[in-house]
Amino acid sequence: MIGKETGIHTMELIEILKQDVDTHPVLKNKWLEKIQTNLSLNDLKLWLSQEYFVSIDFVTWFLIASYKTDDIDIRIILVENVWEELGEGVKENSHIEILKKFLDKINYNYSSLIAFSQTKKYLDKMRNIIKADIFMALGALGPANEYLLKKEYGKMYLSYQSLKTKENLPDGSFFEVNLSADEGHSKKLFSLIEKVCDTDKKKKLVIEGNLRALDARSLFYDGLLSH
Repeated sequence: MIGKETGIHTMELIEILKQDVDTHPVLKNKWLEKIQTNLSLNDLKLWLSQEYFVSIDFVTWFLIASYKTDDIDIRIILVENVWEELGEGVKENSHIEILKKFLDKINYNYSSLIAFSQTKKYLDKMRNIIKADIFMALGALGPANEYLLKKEYGKMYLSYQSLKTKENLPDGSFFEVNLSADEGHSKKLFSLIEKVCDTDKKKKLVIEGNLRALDARSLFYDGLLSH
């Protein structure tokens, strides 16, 4: 399939986006590499404490993106994602509530819950990318979030299973729910990108949004490394 006025095949675009995620330094961050063989309970709590703030902003990013466009096809997918993130109308099933329940189960001390400066910078950069352009937003929200999160949570889940053999911890359903959601959301957003990116300009914007968001995510892990 070739888009209008473009020499780039749409399928090539999806492969470029995936490859940019797969080869980005964020997945080889020293913190992620460390926890693959030596995840501690404190590491887990540290990661989840910052993911808490990302989860809060995550829904806002999709709402901002849907506001930035009047394209119904784009809005449908973005709002569907918001609806699912919010538990399809059931508060207890929303991502943030599932995360809080997991934090409770591992006895997290909420008095230490504070967003690191690097986490704040990551969140600010993401919001700016999404506000800049709807196609940049699609790159930032699809490959650089849903697709990336699937890989990040996959690494954490494997490490968690190893940690669970040493510590009295709850089952890994928290990770399983997230991995399942990320897989479904990732596929929907890639299909949307295939559908709406019909010019080189749009495709370049999606690629740029993806790369910028990946660079921003690196700040998140820099924060974990410094604490």
